[in-house]
Amino acid sequence: MRKKIVLASLIVGFCFFGVLCYKSWIITFVITKCLSGRSDDKQGIVRSVIIPWRNYQLHLHHWFLALIIGGVFAVKSFYILAPEISYGILSAIIFQGIYYYEDWHRIIKRKSVLPILEQRISLAAGNDLEF
Repeated sequence: MRKKIVLASLIVGFCFFGVLCYKSWIITFVITKCLSGRSDDKQGIVRSVIIPWRNYQLHLHHWFLALIIGGVFAVKSFYILAPEISYGILSAIIFQGIYYYEDWHRIIKRKSVLPILEQRISLAAGNDLEF
């Protein structure tokens, strides 16, 4: 359901902003897809921003950072490029982050108390270690 809402809002945005938004969206989507991890647990070319804090990890997903930047641009009416291009770029990053990852909504994650225990449970479930 959430993905359908995101897709519908992108179509409305493209109609509103026009051709420049569409072209910048396609180019940025392809670049983001190539630079990001293939699945939730795989590291891509660009490393994730994870901030440790006590017993938690704050994972600043790329879609979340793009959303914050887009909000600041909209509030301050400040754009590095034309607004159509800026919103095309930012919406492509947001779309890719939400549409291709199942854990897109997990921003705050509790750290494992015993990492070695978590590793053994993972091995018991049949997940292999990567070296």
